[in-house]
Amino acid sequence: MTIEDALRQALVEAPQGRVTFPRDLRGFPDTTHGGAVAALFYRTTTPRAPVHLRMSLLRGVPTETPLRLTTGSVGTEARLALAQDDRPVAEATLSRAAVPAVDPTPVFATWRAGRVAQGELPGTNTCLACGGLNPLGLQVRFAFDDRFLWREYSPRETYRAADGSLHPALATIMLDELGWWLGALAQQECGVTTEVAISVYERLPFAPLLVIGDRAAARADDDDPRGRYSRVGGLLLTPAGDLLAAADVRFAGSRAYTKRLLQPFLEATDSESLFRLFPSARTLTAADRAP
Repeated sequence: MTIEDALRQALVEAPQGRVTFPRDLRGFPDTTHGGAVAALFYRTTTPRAPVHLRMSLLRGVPTETPLRLTTGSVGTEARLALAQDDRPVAEATLSRAAVPAVDPTPVFATWRAGRVAQGELPGTNTCLACGGLNPLGLQVRFAFDDRFLWREYSPRETYRAADGSLHPALATIMLDELGWWLGALAQQECGVTTEVAISVYERLPFAPLLVIGDRAAARADDDDPRGRYSRVGGLLLTPAGDLLAAADVRFAGSRAYTKRLLQPFLEATDSESLFRLFPSARTLTAADRAP
């Protein structure tokens, strides 16, 4: 199965206003990866690049569960939403009229001049982005140093579109995952991406890619005085530094999410590596082992 097959499967009942995400599109156990939700909204509208997608994740989007899909438009802007019973779970707008301009040159130049990988971030077995055992997974693990997260990446055949290009779902999944990790490292807690804005600037080539996130650019959300949310950004580039797609992500972290992901991480990651990234995981593990 390819990513296009999975999205078609999810949308098979879309004419009747229903979508169901296959299990392999999950991030958290039983919860659809945020990048896969964005990919479904993108696939539903099949826009021509350049295009800007802005998505709000209002709560966890379940896999293998029928959801109500509503679509509409205001002017040149497409509007889509998903609901479980009467509860909204995700909303998105797509527009070709207001695609933000992004200059990747400063980040790319700084990364190229000074990167020294200190290690590789962990992952779980089943996640659509990092899962080594997920047949649709990108199987991406980001390299990191004190300043950047990055990965020089060759797409898997499961992400080749029918016309030979790279399926746009790779951009939404990769950049959502990058935003998750930038936020998680900034807060030293696991969490969720609650808002994802992704701009795709051109038809994506099926060729080697470079994804970069600047840790120094992570900041507290201006609309959140309690400091629960972080704003982060990421770039999808050619190896030469040409811009293909960019993202701005809002991340919410908490110890509750760290606890929820502790066991999935420990199934694929040694504990000390995990504790260095998420110090609260050590306390949570000790508490689980206590009588």
